[in-house]
Amino acid sequence: MTATRTTVGECRQCRSFCDKMVEPRGCVELGCRYLYSFLDRLTGEQYVGCMQEVYAAEVELGAVLEPGGFGGVKMTGEPLPHCQFAVERAYEGEGESYGCVNRRFFDCSDGGSEGLRAFDLRDV
Repeated sequence: MTATRTTVGECRQCRSFCDKMVEPRGCVELGCRYLYSFLDRLTGEQYVGCMQEVYAAEVELGAVLEPGGFGGVKMTGEPLPHCQFAVERAYEGEGESYGCVNRRFFDCSDGGSEGLRAFDLRDV
């Protein structure tokens, strides 16, 4: 049996292959204190990233704030309780092998000093 190595932001327990995606726009709108920015002196573009490494990408701020937004980037670290994320499936399919066997993957932490309780609106 071959073991599949996964990171914090991905689940590979069924054939759907799910990834947690964070939208940097949400970080900007929340005024997250862990969001940093820097100016690229060569291009004049401003970039934003996460000091807690919830996601590893540094994204151009103009693209994040555009109408319609930049979209999500793959979560690479543990989410903070206030991080807004969505789960995207790489493969859609029918049958038992595509059914979710790791429902806790969709959960958000509500512990710690900044903990917020998330409401789970999925059908049970």
